[in-house]
Amino acid sequence: MSVIEMVEFTTHPGTTTESLETALLALDDELASLGGLESRELFRVDGAENAWLLDYRWASLETAQRSMGAVSESAAFGSLMALVASPETMKLTYGVPAAA
Repeated sequence: MSVIEMVEFTTHPGTTTESLETALLALDDELASLGGLESRELFRVDGAENAWLLDYRWASLETAQRSMGAVSESAAFGSLMALVASPETMKLTYGVPAAA
């Protein structure tokens, strides 16, 4: 079963959905090369300015947890992080399937 990774962050004022999607598409290529990436979806946080949620679906918790560290030195990651207002406030949350 899939594992979810939720990433909460804010961008600099004036960052558009289009510029964010462009940066994310480049990062998607990097993440996909790791294996285990199933999907990624971008959401705006309702009622908050410049606030976003990323919903990643991964094949395993291990792959999800090591993904950002594995790409953190890439140009694609740097381009995305240039749009993030306060990288130190980014929040990552992992969800695993509930026991049946």
